[in-house]
Amino acid sequence: MNRKQNRHTGFSLLELAIALAVLAILAGGVLKGRELINSARVQATISDIANIETALSAFQARYSALPGDFAAAGAADLGTNAGDGNGLIEDDEVCAVFTHFQRSGFLQGDFIAGINSGNCTPASNLENQFSGRYQLSNTFEGADTRDNAMTLLLGDQIPVSQLAEIDRKLDDGNALQGNVQVLASEEALCATEQGNWNEASGESCAALYVIR
Repeated sequence: MNRKQNRHTGFSLLELAIALAVLAILAGGVLKGRELINSARVQATISDIANIETALSAFQARYSALPGDFAAAGAADLGTNAGDGNGLIEDDEVCAVFTHFQRSGFLQGDFIAGINSGNCTPASNLENQFSGRYQLSNTFEGADTRDNAMTLLLGDQIPVSQLAEIDRKLDDGNALQGNVQVLASEEALCATEQGNWNEASGESCAALYVIR
């Protein structure tokens, strides 16, 4: 009889233990990598907010007007999309904000003013860190914003866990008040009654940063 034919060909306990350990290490590496990516997106969003706030202040200091709403935009060589000069960024003016920022040199980018606020072209506004777009306007409503507040829409498809992290870093962590707020229409989906971001839901939500 050939004894080699009787040799056990399965995995030993040691080999199985090693394989499981390798899988655990790989899984841990994937989770850690995802965590680092999410953290980087949060930090980049915070930087974007600061840059937009700085651009807004600088624009107003130079032109005594708001981007998008600037009635003399054409005369100032900021493009043909002038606003009505009423002191509010609204309607189709929303789609010219970043064009005015770019042409005045306060933000980099190649922006093209859109036709109207309901149909801004993808190139009208600065891209956010979540494959969406920022929009600056006085018409967005958060859970607890005053009338005509100057707000920055951070995006409409941001994982709620990352919105919570942005809020904790910039504000009070409460989705229903402060500088970072859930969009009013998504309050029931994205926030708890206590004001916490509903991280357990795993939803993607829309949120605002209230500038003033």
